[in-house]
Amino acid sequence: MQPAAPRKSILPMIGIACLVVGVLLAGFFAWRIVVTAPRSPQPIENGRVHLNHEGLTIYSSIPVLGPPCSAQDANGNDVPLKKDNGSETVTINGRSWYVVARSAKPVPAGDYSISCTDGETSATYAAGPKFSVIAFVVSILGTVFSLLIFIGLGVVFLVIGLIRRNRRPPTTYPGQPGALGNYPPQPPNYGYPPYNPGPNPGRPQDR
Repeated sequence: MQPAAPRKSILPMIGIACLVVGVLLAGFFAWRIVVTAPRSPQPIENGRVHLNHEGLTIYSSIPVLGPPCSAQDANGNDVPLKKDNGSETVTINGRSWYVVARSAKPVPAGDYSISCTDGETSATYAAGPKFSVIAFVVSILGTVFSLLIFIGLGVVFLVIGLIRRNRRPPTTYPGQPGALGNYPPQPPNYGYPPYNPGPNPGRPQDR
């Protein structure tokens, strides 16, 4: 009779799966950090900017009360702008920029002509793609939690699986002492019939 094969634990497999998922998610969110990271806007003194990403946002170097700005795409079509009160700020490379206007609808990446008329302040103006603080923060948190949760769970499952494997009792195979069917060898009888004591009058069952 062959001994039953030891049952394999699925904990190491679950641990490896968690590690793979954690690495993939962390890589995805790390890519999102690069994509959503704030970039310095381009000055619009020359009246033309190039956007590498979707959306159009106009910034000022100091708070202003929404100067009259206009924008056109590469075909000369007007881009509707929505003014902002300047309460939203973005700090990039130690310099703060105040949002004064953004496109009313998302516009594709490309070249745009922008002009802002401001004869009351000494503000300088710049433009850049749409920037979402929420998307940037979510990307950072996603990377952190992917590393902590999935990779942490993967390590825990692997450690528990190894501990259980080391604590498993050794399997007994035929030929080893204590295995099923292994009995002490019987002494040889040298051709004589086995000893039969015969009936015993002293025992009630033999009377």
